[in-house]
Amino acid sequence: MSATFLRDTLQAMPLLHSVSLEIRALEIHGIGWDSILAILSTPRLRNFMIGSFLFSPREAPPETWAETVLAPVTTFHYRQYTFCSWLLPYPVQRDSLAFVLTRLHRTLESLHLPGEVTPMAVFAHTQWPQLRELYLSGEFHPGAGHAGPLISLFSGMPKLRVLNLALALPRGANRKQLVFWPGGYESRLPWPDLEALTVSFPDPEDQIFAHLPPSLRHLSLRCTPYHCYKLWERGEHFFRQSPILHASEMLEVVRRLSTPLLEHLQLEYRADDADDDLLRSIPEQLPNLQTLEVHRFLASRDDPVPVTSIAKGLATLRSLHTLRAHLELPKPTAAQLPLVTHGYRTAIRGRYITGNNVPALCEMAAALGSVLPQPGLALWLLRREDLGATWGLFRQVVKDGIDKSPQAELDPDCEPGITLRLFG
Repeated sequence: MSATFLRDTLQAMPLLHSVSLEIRALEIHGIGWDSILAILSTPRLRNFMIGSFLFSPREAPPETWAETVLAPVTTFHYRQYTFCSWLLPYPVQRDSLAFVLTRLHRTLESLHLPGEVTPMAVFAHTQWPQLRELYLSGEFHPGAGHAGPLISLFSGMPKLRVLNLALALPRGANRKQLVFWPGGYESRLPWPDLEALTVSFPDPEDQIFAHLPPSLRHLSLRCTPYHCYKLWERGEHFFRQSPILHASEMLEVVRRLSTPLLEHLQLEYRADDADDDLLRSIPEQLPNLQTLEVHRFLASRDDPVPVTSIAKGLATLRSLHTLRAHLELPKPTAAQLPLVTHGYRTAIRGRYITGNNVPALCEMAAALGSVLPQPGLALWLLRREDLGATWGLFRQVVKDGIDKSPQAELDPDCEPGITLRLFG
């Protein structure tokens, strides 16, 4: 489709305010600058969404177009749904996006960008007076032009409500680049009304956690990708690191929070001697939690999972109505492994038993449900699938017979479950 035809067609739609471009194909496709300009010049356009395309990959807008006027767009979403290393060979996209964003920054309210080609320097040198939502997802490739901490990068966004940085660390990248507020750095919190924050690979020395506003309702302290994907899909994420916190480090973060009205918390950590202290600190620091998502990994794959102790630590969360838990199971015993298989098939079967052991998850759900006192609590446990993972809803059951021990089962009304997406 020619850019001229596209421009004429869009101009013939005087009430058009939203354009969405999406493609599902194995091949890589891009949208040229002439076509992008035709769309963004539509006078009444307010919402522009583009997914799975390259954004003007071959040429950036020429300098002669410096005075180009674009529509006052409020929503600009350039979204990818997986890690897109294929974006990196086309660095011109970063220049094309910078050209567009510097002309939309006064009106934008919601912005989604892939981390691989985000023009970070534009954030540092531009004011965003209306921006309420910023989502960056993918691999963290800051590029040139800005070397300051993240809090200075996003300081020109006084109305920001949602800041979601689901960013993976490529091998060789410095984890400290994802620190918002380093110790000794003079600053103040630039988002007084922030309601939701997602931090990838949180650092216990990050000063941001001691300065979060009372308006905060959602906090995610996660790995990107989720650490279970790093373990289960090693080939897919071989060139990404996953410096997950230990429980003692996560405890430092939680104890620094002064957000008693927080309603939703997500965290990932590896167990150590501070495991019980961490779980007890959550109700103490965040008594009004309604939803809690915990990804807990074993210090050693031979360790048992202290399910009862975990449940007791969370039992005083009186407002809790949803618990999503991934409690890493220990390595299967020889008796649990397949009896008659060989070669590759043995590895696949062993993986299935380790990750998608529904009987073990039912036992875990029963133990959690027997201790947690919250009435009507929705309990979701993570199941590994052949591709990805899903949250399964478990319910307590009472069966006739002599055995009166707690029992649980997958709720058939909620199958096949909810997919654990890479970027949440």
